[in-house]
Formats: sequence, C-alpha cells, structure tokens
Amino acid sequence: MKITQRKLPIPILIMFSILMLTLSACGNAGENNKETETDSATVTDTAESVTDSENEAAEPITESDPVVKPTETEAATEPEEEEYNTTLVVYFSHTGNTKPVAEYIHDIVGGDLIRLEPVNPYPEGYSDALDPAKQEQRENARPEIQNTIEHFDSYEVIYLGYPIWWGTTPMLINTFLESYDFSGKTVVPFATSGGTGIAKSIEEIRWEIPSADVKDGLLVRDNEDIIPWLQQLGLYE
Repeated sequence: MKITQRKLPIPILIMFSILMLTLSACGNAGENNKETETDSATVTDTAESVTDSENEAAEPITESDPVVKPTETEAATEPEEEEYNTTLVVYFSHTGNTKPVAEYIHDIVGGDLIRLEPVNPYPEGYSDALDPAKQEQRENARPEIQNTIEHFDSYEVIYLGYPIWWGTTPMLINTFLESYDFSGKTVVPFATSGGTGIAKSIEEIRWEIPSADVKDGLLVRDNEDIIPWLQQLGLYE
C-alpha cells in the first residue's frame, strides 16, 4: 500500500514560519534584557560601593573619637624645681633665754627658724638641768634630737644658738653638728649665759665641723649688739 504525503497549504506554512520567527525573537530579547539588567545591577552596586567608600573617607571625626595633640609649649614644659631658703636660724633653748634671741636674729636675716628638741627632755629649770648636762659631758654623750631638718643641703648660712652649759655647748649641739654635712657652709654661733664666755664653745664647734666656715660668735647680753656684730661679719648691710 502506497502512503501518500499530504502537503500543507501554503498559507498555513507561511503562518507557521512567522510564528517560529516571533518566538525566536522573543527568546533573544529576553536574554538580552537579562544581560542588560545584570549589567545595570553591577554598575549600580559598584557606584554605591564607591560612594560608600568616599563617604567613609570623608566622614569627619566625631567627639567620641578625639585626637588631641600636645602643643609645643606643653611638650617643652618641665616641672620646675622647688626653691628652698638658703638661711637657717637653728637653736636649743631650755629655760627660754636663747629663744627670743634666735627669733630676733631671724627677724633680721630671714630664712627658716627651727628649735631643736631633745628626745629625753631635761628637768625643768636651769639648776635641775645642770646635773644631767654634766653627766652627758663626762660620758661624751650624744643625746637624741626629736626633729630632723629637711633640705639641709640648701642652706648656705646657718645661725646656731645655744645656752652655755658648764663652760661650753650642751651635748645636744654636738649631736646636731654630727648629724649633717656642713661642708662649705657658713656657721654663725650665738649664745646666752649667766657669766661664762663663748670662746670655748666656738673652739669645739670648729673642731666638730672643720669643713665649715665657723665665724666668731657672740655672747648676747643685749639685742642691740646683734646688728653691729652681723655688720662686722659682713652678713648685714
């Protein structure tokens, strides 16, 4: 049996061809649109990334993140050394006779004023203190002093006052002289006494501190004698 192929009419073929071409064109257009959308999205993302980077770079420093740079003046400033007095009036006064003399001298020369206090106080009154004072001399004792003198190195001129006990300085003064370095310092002794002179005490002071310049002292009987004495030593104008 012979099969006979039927031929489609020409108009139908034409319509079928047009339909195929239309479908092909739509598919290509869809792919092109997807590529265009992808490219546009990429360009947009890149632009946003660049914009964000620029914003981050241009963002000003906020108050929460301060950057403080020291000025040249602050960087160069150094703490100043504290200045101390160069004059010291130091004294020991048991019955109170030497104290007003020391205060008078301090009013004249200025500086610091310090009273030496023994750890073991002497008995009250002059007569009662003589026996323990004599015992200290026999034993060549060095009675302890309560107070220490800070910044002693800063003093250049030291006025040293004391009463005369048994012809010389109380042994407390020897303790003081051995407690500090008097090298290169000027020491100006003054004393009070009921009758004994000051010469022996000056010799002992010079023996204790040979590296100091120990001036001729004054046994004070009247405060009016003090300024002429200081002028004679070249310590008062």
